[in-house]
Amino acid sequence: MRLLEDSLAEEILAGKVGEGDTAVVDVGEDGQITVSKGEKRELVPQVAE
Repeated sequence: MRLLEDSLAEEILAGKVGEGDTAVVDVGEDGQITVSKGEKRELVPQVAE
């Protein structure tokens, strides 16, 4: 868990992931963590029928 927190914090401090962004985290077979900025998605409320 600490490795994930450190990797995410590094990306935030580097300005690659910011407030309101979606962070996509991937752990490779070698245990290497990759954090990237995902596409923003707008939440659409469901309407009761």
